[in-house]
Amino acid sequence: MKNSFVLLLLIFASTALYSQTTGSLSGKIISKNNNPIEKVAVQLKESQKTAITKADGSFSISNLPYGTYTVFTSALGFDPTYKTIKLSEEKPIYSIKIKLIPHSYDLQEVELLGRKRNNYVSDYSFIGTKTASHVIDVPQSIATVTKELMDDQQAFTLNDVVKNVAGVNQYSSYDDLTVRGFRNGYQSGFRLVNGLRSGYSYGNGFFRVPLTVNLERVEVLKGPGAALFGDINPGGTINMVTKKPLDKDRKAVKFSVGSFQTVRSTLDFTGPLNTQKTLLYRLNVGYEDTKTFRDFNNRKSFIVAPSVTFLPTDKTTINAELVYSNFNGYLDRGLPIEGGNLFALPLSFALNQPNDYFKVKDLSVNMSLNHKFSEKFSFNLAYMKFAYNEDLREHRTLNTFADAPQNTIMNMRYFERQAKEYTDNVSSYFSLKANTGKIKHKLIAGLDYVRFSPDKNSAMIDARAKVVAGDTIPLRFDLKNPVYEIKHTDNYIERPTPQFFIDYLNSAYHTTGIYVQDQVSLSNRLDVLLGLRYEFYRDERDYGNGEEEVAQNTALPRLGITYALKDNINFFASYSQGFKPVKAQFVKFPERYGQSNSFKNETSYQVETGFKGEFFNNSLISTISLYQIEKRNTLQNTGFLTDEGNPIYRQNGKAISRGIEAEISGNLNRLLSINANYAYNYTKIEDASVAAENDRMAANAPKHSAGLWLKYSFSHYSSLNGFGLAIGGQALSKRRMELQVQDINTGDLIWDYWPSYAIANAAIFYKVNKFNISININNIFNKKYFVGGYDYFRASPGKPANFITSVGYTF
Repeated sequence: MKNSFVLLLLIFASTALYSQTTGSLSGKIISKNNNPIEKVAVQLKESQKTAITKADGSFSISNLPYGTYTVFTSALGFDPTYKTIKLSEEKPIYSIKIKLIPHSYDLQEVELLGRKRNNYVSDYSFIGTKTASHVIDVPQSIATVTKELMDDQQAFTLNDVVKNVAGVNQYSSYDDLTVRGFRNGYQSGFRLVNGLRSGYSYGNGFFRVPLTVNLERVEVLKGPGAALFGDINPGGTINMVTKKPLDKDRKAVKFSVGSFQTVRSTLDFTGPLNTQKTLLYRLNVGYEDTKTFRDFNNRKSFIVAPSVTFLPTDKTTINAELVYSNFNGYLDRGLPIEGGNLFALPLSFALNQPNDYFKVKDLSVNMSLNHKFSEKFSFNLAYMKFAYNEDLREHRTLNTFADAPQNTIMNMRYFERQAKEYTDNVSSYFSLKANTGKIKHKLIAGLDYVRFSPDKNSAMIDARAKVVAGDTIPLRFDLKNPVYEIKHTDNYIERPTPQFFIDYLNSAYHTTGIYVQDQVSLSNRLDVLLGLRYEFYRDERDYGNGEEEVAQNTALPRLGITYALKDNINFFASYSQGFKPVKAQFVKFPERYGQSNSFKNETSYQVETGFKGEFFNNSLISTISLYQIEKRNTLQNTGFLTDEGNPIYRQNGKAISRGIEAEISGNLNRLLSINANYAYNYTKIEDASVAAENDRMAANAPKHSAGLWLKYSFSHYSSLNGFGLAIGGQALSKRRMELQVQDINTGDLIWDYWPSYAIANAAIFYKVNKFNISININNIFNKKYFVGGYDYFRASPGKPANFITSVGYTF
């Protein structure tokens, strides 16, 4: 009995002691309007204990030892909060009320500082108006792919990114895209970097696909952007925004391995360089070594991109960045189609020989300045120089078969080319905010100057035959009995330098654009955008025949309205014009390219309307749009050559593009992220120079295209905390080839099509402490497909099933 009494006394004492040394926390999370917020994560920094708020915003955490705690809250669309509490014997039960404030990111005048969001949403852009504007306030469709989405998908090149944008697909495997039915690459488009013209996608730079290592986001302004940027493709303008320095220390490294013997590594360091945080830096480095899925197409890519931001005063911001990129591999001319059967040969089959090579170095320097004279008046200046240098040696198709129409033996061509290209940009404008009565204005007036010039010392060799035992033998490749060997080219018969290359060396030009724009707020709900640009296009070279330079001038208007149906939903409508001058040689010497009369410059216009919305506290953006684009005088390569080796071109009279697009990107809740898009587009050729092309869809322009990426985080399941899962895919309907091909049975010229396809992708993520581990599997079901291409000589196959595994560390 005595022992039992002692035991009960000890149990009572221990219970009393425990109850005196532990406490509990409870509270409620509300918005600034005092509404309860559900599913907010509440975490104690000094403990592993967490809680999720209920529908009424309440939460509770019990059995907390006495002590001081930091209460951390995070919710999608709100700024995080930190509260300090103390549990003690005097106050063992603590109750708090926390009010969350929606995210509010100040817009910069120009993009000189890094973006602080870390999700799939970029709610502001410079590409639509040249100044910082909320995406839903721009009366033209803008799609954005952020670095977070690129990182989750492990997208290493620009071509890996575009599947996330409605109405954009690959035209071929180069830096060559289709946007709203129109080709955007080679001579029909170029890439902007930070709103300035780069050397990518144009001239020889067309063969080098940009890397994403140093990109903050990729933006697509749908439709003509000529009123802002001059000679732009009517389908859309692609702008690559580079990562800028942040005022907080962030460092990340990643190592990856995957299919096709792929090895990658990236580095991203940023932060202040002084205690005053007036000098900031960022350094991005990337490296890839891969065999690729194509035979004899190994490649090594390296990029280093340092940047610095200087804040000498609270009114002046200066940014400077350098990007150096190096590529060492092969120029993949695509898959030949044997016997008219798209899948007769393995998709890995290539024409390259072992000692071919393609070496590219490009270097760009970008500098920007913003100075505020006052809160309403500022000056902006930007300059970029882009230098492209290539050294090419390749065996490629001559675009004919020796045994047509059986199509098993290809006539070949040997190229050696060493070329350099330079692109210079200057962009300057003044920005003024002013009022006329109750009407608000945001005015800009500026001048752009662009100069493109090949190096006169560039050179090339072209051969189509060789001498063997005194006999001249054409260069050929047997698709049924391929031979890959180190080629000795001493006995190749060098042809005179083709006229098209001489004309290329003389294709230097400059263009100057003067523009004004006014964003007018007529009321709290109605805004009007008015813009006008006048472009002066000139060639630069002296052709030695006393002829005057080629001048092509044009006025480019733009008009748009935005009406706020609700605080988060806008209706918009717009009209914009496009213009693309033809190269001077097509005006001066059209006979060299198969025409008796001078080629005309390309003109276009777009009308567009739709709705844009921001949802879930600005954490998700959605757009639906309808549009019509008309383009005239489209320049087309026929695929044939003159006796001198020049490509023969023609021009179509008119093409009409009509369509509807829907896009959604962001977070549906704290755990679920989404990027989804669908596009219906019908681009019809009218008044074609080849009768057989009339009323047909445009080349490589699918009627239907769609993309999806869904990512779910299991952070609310304790046993799965840190895990995430993503699923996605892409689908395209059939697309017409660019050029007619021969029917294998009749020998007649016909239009053939790349077949429709749908591929599925998936990824799994795991985050523990500062480590991130991910496994991405693409084309899970190993679908055979083509991303695009030109004809039976140059098809662009898609990747077979592949994976990439990455381990990253942030500190």
